Amino acid sequence: MLKTFPLKNLVSWCAGWNLPLRYVVVFLGLLGSTIDYLVRNSISVAIVAMVNTTHTKGAAMPDACPAAINTSYNALADMEPGEYDWSLQQQGIVLATFFWGYFITKTLGGRIAEVVGARETMGWSLGVCGVLSLLCPAAAHLHPLALAAVRLLMGVAQGPAFPALYSVLASWSPPEELATMVSVAYSGGALGSLIALGVSAWVVEWLGWRWVFWGGGLLALTWAPLWFLVVRNTPHQHPCISERERKMLISIHVHPGRRIPWRSIARCKVVYLLMLVELGNMWVVNFSSTQGPTFLINQVGLSMKESGWALMAMAAIGWVFYIVYGWLSDLILRHHLLSKLNTRRLMHITAMVWVCSSLVGIVWAGCRAALVAGLMQFIGLGLPATITSFQLTPMDIAPNYAGTLAGLIGLGDIAGFVAPIVTSHLISLPHGWEATILLSCAVYLSVGLLYVLGLTADVYDWNYYDEISSDAQQQTVSGTETTPGASRPLSAGSP
Repeated sequence: MLKTFPLKNLVSWCAGWNLPLRYVVVFLGLLGSTIDYLVRNSISVAIVAMVNTTHTKGAAMPDACPAAINTSYNALADMEPGEYDWSLQQQGIVLATFFWGYFITKTLGGRIAEVVGARETMGWSLGVCGVLSLLCPAAAHLHPLALAAVRLLMGVAQGPAFPALYSVLASWSPPEELATMVSVAYSGGALGSLIALGVSAWVVEWLGWRWVFWGGGLLALTWAPLWFLVVRNTPHQHPCISERERKMLISIHVHPGRRIPWRSIARCKVVYLLMLVELGNMWVVNFSSTQGPTFLINQVGLSMKESGWALMAMAAIGWVFYIVYGWLSDLILRHHLLSKLNTRRLMHITAMVWVCSSLVGIVWAGCRAALVAGLMQFIGLGLPATITSFQLTPMDIAPNYAGTLAGLIGLGDIAGFVAPIVTSHLISLPHGWEATILLSCAVYLSVGLLYVLGLTADVYDWNYYDEISSDAQQQTVSGTETTPGASRPLSAGSP
């Protein structure tokens, strides 16, 4: 009786509900990705209030703009010192350990989602993160390394979340709405960053830094039960789906495979292109988000408040244009203005034009602080376009293994480790920031061109590997022969 009680309540609750369930799934995915980024990034604001030293004080380089040199030693003088006396190295470890854990499990997360269940993986990922976020203040009181350890576990827990959400959306998104649904759900990353930069500062001022962690944790623990209650891995499993929507979504043939065609994946050039493009994406994100405050304050000479507003505006623009690009991509395909392949190319070229124009413009602007802050906004305008280019390619070429491929793309996130090391070396040299920015542009442009030239939108034969293997085994047991894959809609694009 207890096992059926939630299901009966759910059926009663949604009886006669006319809102399409796929939109509810997307909305909950949007909330989940928002909370994911909020819990992940809000520590960058909280740590300023936690410690009595900072990353930026007195850090202006000799070739920095005059405004930065004049203000670098007193930009934070009006801030009250925090309660923890942590060195810059300890602070760096606390901030970095999340991404060490995240890199490991994001790569495996897609496969975990396909085996365990995408809904289950996404729900437990954020639920565990919520618990760990609640523990952060107590860990910080013990030792900075204790907080670093909790943050490492948070990264491990969060790694599978986005590949899992990817797998859920692959099963719930009709082809004519795919780009819009994915972009809306994943726009939560930009929204979460916006909230982390803006709302977290207000929370610190009104309630204290501990509520940055407690608030994020409580939001995650509120979201997880709602996700488990409402979402199912596939439409046909949902007790509340209408017959009309069921018929619409029955055309989505996504059957996550338990057998993986590793040899075929390893020989597929597009997979490597996706990893490279992710590397280029993360390289630019490292400059715009991770190094952005340091650059704007220590090099250009903006105040902390001005820098915060500039980065918040960039995140807000990114959130809006995630949705705009998704809608525009589906509009182009729905009206047959371009093929799917050329639509993906157009979206990625759009990203390259905006991002590289912004980076080159920032170097040209030099010490004109207002112009630099304005040009930063074009990064927020350009990066979201990739949600409708390379981030949709796994669903294009192998929907049955979209989660696995989305996880493998995460190998490109190694730029999250490499880019800061390269940046720290370059900015110690004369004109180091200029070199850093132009290198970001060069990396982004080169891998983007490789992707545009080598892209395909055809479904590969090995997408049906698990089904073909199962059919072959059944035929062997029955004593008959079959031509592998004869019943599957194979593509000429197989490697």
